[in-house]
Amino acid sequence: MQAQQALSQHQKMTEKSIPSLMFHLGLPSAVAMIVTALYSLADALYVSALGTESGAAVGISFAIQATIQAISYTLGVGGGSLLSRKLGEKDRDSASRVAQLSFILSIFAGIAIMCIGLAWGDGLILALGATETILKPALVYSRYLLLSAPFMCGSFVCSQLLRAEGKAVYSMIGLLCGSLLNIVLDPILIYRFNYGIAGASLSTLISQVVCFATLLSAYVFKKSQIQLFSGFSFAEFRKAGKILVAGLPSAGRQGLSALATILLNHATASWGDAAIAAMSAVNRLFLLAFAFCLGIGQGMMPITGYNFGFGRYERVKKTFLIAWLFSSLLMLLLSIPFLAFPAFFIKLFRDDPAVIAIGTPALRAVGTVLTLHGTITCTNMLLQSIGKQFGATVLACARQGFFFLPLLFLLTNQFGIQSLIYVQPISDALTFLFSLPFIYHILRFLKGKTPH
Repeated sequence: MQAQQALSQHQKMTEKSIPSLMFHLGLPSAVAMIVTALYSLADALYVSALGTESGAAVGISFAIQATIQAISYTLGVGGGSLLSRKLGEKDRDSASRVAQLSFILSIFAGIAIMCIGLAWGDGLILALGATETILKPALVYSRYLLLSAPFMCGSFVCSQLLRAEGKAVYSMIGLLCGSLLNIVLDPILIYRFNYGIAGASLSTLISQVVCFATLLSAYVFKKSQIQLFSGFSFAEFRKAGKILVAGLPSAGRQGLSALATILLNHATASWGDAAIAAMSAVNRLFLLAFAFCLGIGQGMMPITGYNFGFGRYERVKKTFLIAWLFSSLLMLLLSIPFLAFPAFFIKLFRDDPAVIAIGTPALRAVGTVLTLHGTITCTNMLLQSIGKQFGATVLACARQGFFFLPLLFLLTNQFGIQSLIYVQPISDALTFLFSLPFIYHILRFLKGKTPH
């Protein structure tokens, strides 16, 4: 049964019309990413209604979630990249072992994050950039968030593995169940049961447990061609390095993003809680828009990985070009409301003149460069999906590591709070220019490959 399923899936991935494949894989991926971003946005919106300090506390704690995502994406996208190429080579046993190891490592990593975070306590929240006024609510919010770390890590990895084998719908269903439950539980726990800011993070914990169980059911009920629970040997841990190397671009991208969030919190704290709340709101809105682009890129990855493993290099190139064009146009459309109505969106979080004064120009600045992320994201994910880890890692580190962090230090002393508003858009523009030579070389590389 599973062997027939694998053969049918292989034919679909290597022979079906690329626009049709992109729709069937990209749309569920985009929906899943958007709803995941929405539940994070819901936390911020509901909690911000409790006060500027509470909104800022969620912004500070976002660095914890960013760290969990960094580790999860490293294991999930790294394992998924190897898995799709192995399935393209029709090596289902090796693909299953890759999936098993990625999953086990994710659970271990989540437990480690939980234990370290809970043991560190106040020191962790202060290290993330909290001021004295938001230390207590940030600590309350972070406890349940840390307890959810093993489930969050496992969910991220399972969703990436399912997507990598072309089961984007199952991945979407799992993420939707958790995200929608979180959105429903937030107002109930925060207001009806008077749990306040703790209710927001408790709803995250509950929703992540449900999401984790839903995604695992795809393997329990054999909806996947991967054997996740049988035939694993502890000797496979020797191959963990291959997953980590394949996931290096994600580690660089997400890890530096987490570091940038922490350093931005520290820099913003000099201007008070309103500045932290404003920049947190801008970041959440950007991530919501970016979820569309990320979903398209993640829908592209299994197609390019499968076809590269099978030697269909022209299909790899065509898939990339379609994803690049579509994601760039979509991000251009999404930039319009940010440019036209920035104050409206900031008011959704906190109708505070100080927050609006900082958040409005910052959101408008983000909107001016939003369309560039289609190029940056699709190029990076193409390199990662076909095993060009060095180039993918360099490009993934460019936005936060090469440009944002140095500019943050250089500009803050010269331009004050204005640097916080413009440093990220400037970094995005520089990263776009940096990505262009990668596109040129990867297209030449694919053109020069001999089809199998």
